[in-house]
Amino acid sequence: MGKRYYCDYCDRSFKDDPEARRKHLSSLQHAKNRSDHYSSYKDPETILQEELEKVPCKRYISSGDCAFGSSCKFSHYSPSLMWELQCIVAAKETTTPHFEPQGGWPNPDDIVKEFFVDITNPDTTEEFTYPIWDVPPELHNYPNLPPSLWPVTPESVTDSNFGQWS
Repeated sequence: MGKRYYCDYCDRSFKDDPEARRKHLSSLQHAKNRSDHYSSYKDPETILQEELEKVPCKRYISSGDCAFGSSCKFSHYSPSLMWELQCIVAAKETTTPHFEPQGGWPNPDDIVKEFFVDITNPDTTEEFTYPIWDVPPELHNYPNLPPSLWPVTPESVTDSNFGQWS
């Protein structure tokens, strides 16, 4: 059996040859399914703008169903849905659109310079003191701990005899 082409928009597969694929991709059903898929990702402002320009669908208002579905050129939004959509858009507009730091954003060139240039400058090197690890008093009562549970000491960090670990 030859290769098959699966169309996610139409939820069907067919023989994968250039002619069959071209025929499917140019079909009205595929174009409608693709349009429906991407229209589900529209933001509320765009939906509201499009719905305000449309006249209400009489068939959808009277029977609650329309043969054209989402491709109908009339609006399927009830007045309560339109009001809800307007509230969502209004709430979205009143909130701050993005976060702005109090002092403003740092200059990227300064960040790069600080990261790369200042590290290599020998005048800015600092002396680092390593912490001293003490053995907790609770562990003094257990003399036969396996090496994996021994407390970390500066000597044990350099002596890594993993063969003794259990």
